[in-house]
Amino acid sequence: MRLSFYPTEIEYAIRNGRAVVWLFGRTVEGKQICVIDEEFEPYFYVVGTPDLEELGKLVDGEHKVVRVEQVRKRLNEHEINALKIFTNIPKAVPIIKDKAIQLAGVEGAYEYDILYVRRYLIDKKLVPLVKTDVECEEIASEFKVPAFRAKSIHCVSEEVLQPKMLAIDIETYNPDNRMNMKKNPVLMLGLYGKDFKRVITWKKFSTKEPWIEFVPTESDALLRFAESIAEYAPDMLAGYFTDGFDFPYLVERAKVNKTKLDICLDYGSLEIRGKTQSEAKVTGIAHLDIFKFIRRVIGRSMKTDSFSLDAVSKELLGEQKHPVDIGHLAPAWDEGSRELEDYCRYNLQDCKLTYELTEQVLPNLIEFVRIIRLPPYDINRMSFSIFVEWYLIHQACAQNEIILNKPRRTEESDRLADRIKGAFVFEPKPGFYKNIAVFDFRSLYPSIIASHNISKGTLNCPCCKEQSERIETERGIFWYCQKRKGLFSSVIGELIERRGAIKKKLKSSKDALLAARSEALKVLANSFYGYMAFAPARWYCIECAESTTAFARKYIHQAIDTAQKEGFTVLYSDTDSIFLLLDNKTKDDSLALMENINKTLPGIMELDYEGFYPAGIFVGLKAGEGGAKKKYALIDEQGKMKIRGFETIRRNSSVIAREVQGTVLKILLKEHDPKKAKAYVRCVVEDLRKNKLPIESVVITTALSKGTGAYTSVGPHVAAAQRMESKGERVGSGTIIRYIVAKGKGKIRDKVRLPEEAKQDDYDGEYYITNQVVPGIERIFAVLNIPVDDLLGETRQSSLSGFDGQNRNL
Repeated sequence: MRLSFYPTEIEYAIRNGRAVVWLFGRTVEGKQICVIDEEFEPYFYVVGTPDLEELGKLVDGEHKVVRVEQVRKRLNEHEINALKIFTNIPKAVPIIKDKAIQLAGVEGAYEYDILYVRRYLIDKKLVPLVKTDVECEEIASEFKVPAFRAKSIHCVSEEVLQPKMLAIDIETYNPDNRMNMKKNPVLMLGLYGKDFKRVITWKKFSTKEPWIEFVPTESDALLRFAESIAEYAPDMLAGYFTDGFDFPYLVERAKVNKTKLDICLDYGSLEIRGKTQSEAKVTGIAHLDIFKFIRRVIGRSMKTDSFSLDAVSKELLGEQKHPVDIGHLAPAWDEGSRELEDYCRYNLQDCKLTYELTEQVLPNLIEFVRIIRLPPYDINRMSFSIFVEWYLIHQACAQNEIILNKPRRTEESDRLADRIKGAFVFEPKPGFYKNIAVFDFRSLYPSIIASHNISKGTLNCPCCKEQSERIETERGIFWYCQKRKGLFSSVIGELIERRGAIKKKLKSSKDALLAARSEALKVLANSFYGYMAFAPARWYCIECAESTTAFARKYIHQAIDTAQKEGFTVLYSDTDSIFLLLDNKTKDDSLALMENINKTLPGIMELDYEGFYPAGIFVGLKAGEGGAKKKYALIDEQGKMKIRGFETIRRNSSVIAREVQGTVLKILLKEHDPKKAKAYVRCVVEDLRKNKLPIESVVITTALSKGTGAYTSVGPHVAAAQRMESKGERVGSGTIIRYIVAKGKGKIRDKVRLPEEAKQDDYDGEYYITNQVVPGIERIFAVLNIPVDDLLGETRQSSLSGFDGQNRNL
C-alpha cells in the first residue's frame, strides 16, 4: 500500500540484532502513525589503503563489521578513494572505528560521530514536517498508534504539516520557597490546545468551571495528565522551561508515587537527557521547550530584558500571566481555600500563553526545520553555529563530500588561542552633526565569501596561484581557486540567491512562512563567517576567516577613499558601513557616489543606501578623547531614533537609567534644546532623592553567565541570584536577574533586594544617581561642554551656539 504522511519525530531501536528506524507522524488524512524502516545500515568512512580482508573481520563483542565498500568521495573538496564500513548496529560505529584506525595503511576515519537517525534523514533526503510518501505494509504495532513497515520512502513536495499542538504547565507545592522534587507534590497540571483546556488537581473546592477536573490523589493526577495527552493526541507538546522544570519534576514525582508517566507513544518512560542542561524526550511526540527557541533565536530581536513567560508574552502577544501571589499557593492549598480556583486560572493562563507563543514562533521554527532538515525537537535546542554546521553537513553530502571530524579537545583549545584582525573603524570626532547619509554593504561577509570563492578546499590552490587575486593578512598571503566552486562559497551563494528570490515574492505577499524563511536564510548566511572561526567547528578555517575580514577592510577603505576624492566628509565607518556628512552635497550626490562604488565591486557585492538622518550625536570615551566605536544616536526624517552602543540597549542598567538616556537623546536630536535636557535630568535626580519614582523604575536587569557557585567573587547580581535560590527558584547560566539596591551600610551586594521584597521608600536614590543615571548621560553632556556637577547643582546656561568645530552643523 501507499500512504502520505508528515514525519514529526524520529527514533531508532534494536530489534533482532538490527537497527530499525521509527518515523512518527501524521497522515494527510490526520491519523497518527509510525513508519518503520528496517533496511538502513549504520556506517562510517575510512581513508587509506588497509588490508580489506582484515578490515572486514573487525569485531568487538557483539559489535562487528557487516561489509566494506570501495567508493569515490571528496575530502576537503578533492576527489579521493574511500572505504565505506557498514556495522551491525549504530553503537558499533565508534567502537569499530577505534579498531580500524589502528590498522596499517589507515590514514583517517570519518563520519563515525553522525547520529544514526540523522544519518538516516541525510541519506534518505527526508525533511521532517514535510509531506513524505511511503510504500509500505501495515504490521502488528508495538506502539499506541498503527505501524507500517516501509519498502520505499521519499519526500514528494514542499507541503508542510500544520501540527496539532498541546501546551502544558504545572504548579507545585512550595511552602518554604525551596524547590524539592522528592518532597513537594505537584498540585495542578494544566493543558491547553485548540478547543481544549483542562486543569487537573487533587484538592476539592467549589467551582463552576468545567475545565477544572478533580482526582483523589497526586498519583491519580499524573495518570489523568497522561490520559489527557493521549486523548488530545498532539504532534507537538509545548512548554516554557519544561526541559529544566516541568518534565524533570513530573518524572521525579512519578517515581515517588510509583506511577508510570505514560505519555510516550512507544509505552516507554519519559526520558530526561543531558548532564549540564537537561532535555526531556517524549518518544513519538515532538517536545518543544519554546523558552529555548525564543531565547536563542527570536530573542535577538526582542526588546524585553527578561525571558520570563510574563515578559515575553507581554512583548509578543500583548498578554500577561493571571495576577496572583504565587507565594501564597502553599497556604491556600493547606487551607483548602477558594483561592485555589484563581490558582487554577493562573495555571491555565500559563498554558494558554505558552500555546499562543508557540503558534507565533512556529513559522520560524518550521523554516529552520525545512532548511536544516533536522526534527523540530533538535532545532528547538540548537544554537546558530550548530544550525550552520548541519546546513553544511547536508550540503556537503549533496556534493559527495566526506563530513569532516570535530576537533579533539587539544586542537579546539589551540584554536581558541587564534586571533583574527578585526574590521576597520574610522573613528568619529565627538559632537552633534546634521545631514548624515548612511550606506552599508549588503551582507558584507557572506557576499565576500561568495564573490571571492573563499572555502577551505579552494585556499591557495596551485592551479590559480598566478591569476587569482591575493589578499594579505596577519597570517600571510592567501588566494582562492577561480576554476571550481568551493563548498563555503557555493552554499552561501545559494543562500543569498534563495533569499533574494523570496524577498521579491514578499513585496507582493505577506505570507508568514515566507517571511520566516527569508529571516532564517539571512541568519544562516550571516552566521557563516563566525562559523569559520568557531573553535569546535568541523570545517574550521582561520585562514578563510582572516581573508574575509581582510577583504572587508580593503573594500571599506576603497569606499572611504572614493568618497573623499569626490568631496564628501567621512564622519564614521565601521566594518560594513560608512557615514557621510553631506555639507554642501545633496542626497542625489551621495546616491551617485554609491553607484560609482558599486561599479568597482566584484561578484554579488553591493553597497546599499541605508538612510538619511537630519541629526546625529557621537560621544567620546571620556571628555576630550576620541569617539567611541559604535556609540552614537541618529534621528531619521520620521523622528525615529537609531541608537547604538548606549546603555539604552544594554541589559545591565536600570529602567530609569535607560529611560533618562533615551529621553535626553530625543530632546537633543529632535528639539536641539540642551537646556530642556538638563532641566529634565535635574527633575529625575530630585525624584530619585525623594524616592518619588516607583520600584519598577529602579529595577536593574542582567543575566548570569554561570551558576552562582562558580563565581569567585559575589557581585550584586550574584547576590540577587542567591536570594532567588533561597526562595526556591532555579537559577543558572543565562538566567535573567532583576534586583534593586536599597539604602543602608555595607557593600552594594549587601544592599541588594529582589523587586518583590522592596517598597518605594527602600531604594537608595543616591546610588542610582551616581551609578546608573549619570554614567549613562555624562558623555552626552560632555559633547555639550556641560559637566556632571552642572546637572546636579545650580542652573547654568548652555546652548548649541557655543559648540566647537565638531558641532558646527547644528
